[in-house]
Amino acid sequence: MIYLYLCHLLAFALADAAAVHQDSPAPSVEMRQPSSCADTSAPSTFSLKDVIYVKQLTWHFSTLPNTTQMAFEVVNDANGVSTGCSLQNVEVDGRWADDSDYWYGCLDRSLTVDAREYPVRTSARIVWDEWRLTVNQTWDCGGESAVRHISEATLKPECDEYEGDFQYINDCTAPDMEAAATVQESDTQYLA
Repeated sequence: MIYLYLCHLLAFALADAAAVHQDSPAPSVEMRQPSSCADTSAPSTFSLKDVIYVKQLTWHFSTLPNTTQMAFEVVNDANGVSTGCSLQNVEVDGRWADDSDYWYGCLDRSLTVDAREYPVRTSARIVWDEWRLTVNQTWDCGGESAVRHISEATLKPECDEYEGDFQYINDCTAPDMEAAATVQESDTQYLA
C-alpha cells in the first residue's frame, strides 16, 4: 500500500519537476526565439521527455480507486516553451472512462516576444491502450491572431509489472522523443 502511495506522489511530483525545467531545452533540439508572436516560419517539433506511467489496480477491501496516470515534460522547439503535463483516468463502478477525446490541461506558460508576454496553453490527450499521445499548444497574439501547434506520437514504453495479494501495478517509462507538429494560424481566439 505504501508503494502505491509513493507511485501517486511520484506521478504528480514529476509533472511539477518537469515544469521547473522551463529553461532547459532538450539536448538534441535547437531552440529559437520567434521574431513575432505569430511567427510560424520555423518547423515545430515537440520534445516529449521524462514520460512516466503508472496503472494501479486494487481488489478486495481497498478504498483507493483503480487509476491510470501519466506525467511528462513537453518542449516546443519553435518557441522554447516548456511545460509539464499530468493525465489521469479512474475506474468507477467497474468501468474506465472513455477519455480518448478529452483534452487534459497542462501547466500554463507564457511566450515573451519583444518584452510582451502572451499566454501559452498546452493540453494533451491519450488513447491509453494504444499509447497514442496528442499534444496541442496554442497562444493568442493579443487578439490579432492565434497560433496552434498540434502533434501526435505513439510512445514506446518499457514496463515493469508487480502483482500482490491486493494490488497490481504496471510501472512504465518511455524514451525521450521528438514529434513533428502541424502549425495552424487563425484569426479566432484561443483554440485549445
